This record gives sequence, C-alpha cells and structure tokens, in this order.
Amino acid sequence: TTISNIPDGFTIGTGPDGQQYLVPQYMVPALDHAFASYQSKADLGVSNAPGGSQQAQNRPFDVLAEGKLMFPPDPQLSDHDRLTLHAEVLALQEKLGISYKDASHRLYIAELEKLKVADQTYKAFKNLDSRIETSLKTLEARFGDPKANTEPDAGVVPDADADAE
Repeated sequence: TTISNIPDGFTIGTGPDGQQYLVPQYMVPALDHAFASYQSKADLGVSNAPGGSQQAQNRPFDVLAEGKLMFPPDPQLSDHDRLTLHAEVLALQEKLGISYKDASHRLYIAELEKLKVADQTYKAFKNLDSRIETSLKTLEARFGDPKANTEPDAGVVPDADADAE
C-alpha cells in the first residue's frame, strides 16, 4: 500500500504546459473548461485582446437616454458593494456553469436593462405630469379660477333685512 501525499479534497491536474498542479476538487470542471478554451485558442492562433476598452478610455461615460452612465461609477463603489457584486457573479457562474467573464457580463447587461426600464418609467411619468399640468391649465382657463368659488362669501346674496338694521 502507498500513502498519498495529496491532501483530502485535492487532485493532481495537468496544465496546458504539461506540468502537474495540485488542484481542489471543486475547481476541476472550471479548470478543465479553461484549459480546453486555452487549447482551442492556441490551435486557432487567436491572440488575447489588449486590456481595457478603447471606448471607455476615450470617454468617461456612456450616454443612456438623457442621463449618463459613468465609467468608472461616480461615486466609487465601496468594498462591500464590490464584494456583493462578486458574490452575485459567483452564484450566477455556479448556477449556469459559465465562466466568470460571462457571468459578470450577464449581470452587467441585467443591471443596464434595469437602468433602461427606470429611465423609460421616469420619462413616462414626466410626460404624464406635463399632460396633467396642461389639462389643469386648460380647465382653469375655461372655467376660471376654482379657488374663487370656494371662498365662504362667494355666491351668497346679502340679506336685505341685514342691511336695513
């Protein structure tokens, strides 16, 4: 019998460079997927894109309807916000079995759609508010000032006997 030097919960994985690595069991599927992707890219001769987005580097914001979506966010995210987003990405990654990049992209797109819906809702209520205001002004112009008819003495005919006294 041989005693293994590999700790419980770990296994030996062979990387694309042929070296062997000590890998936690829960990382094996993701690692296999990453290595397969790396090998496919190498076979096709695809190089990595340069870091960052040229568009994000040239302008600090993205126009979203009437507002601006800031890159990076203003004010900056707190550590708690970043960890919360990281946890959401990890949960999405585990649930759907996709890469971290794909999960973060899905989360980004979902948040962007929420912003678009909020923007459309704001515009709809702004439009509704202006229409109500226009209608009220039209009614006021047609029927006069409604406050003038709510005074206590308005429309009351003075009593002729009260004037005689």
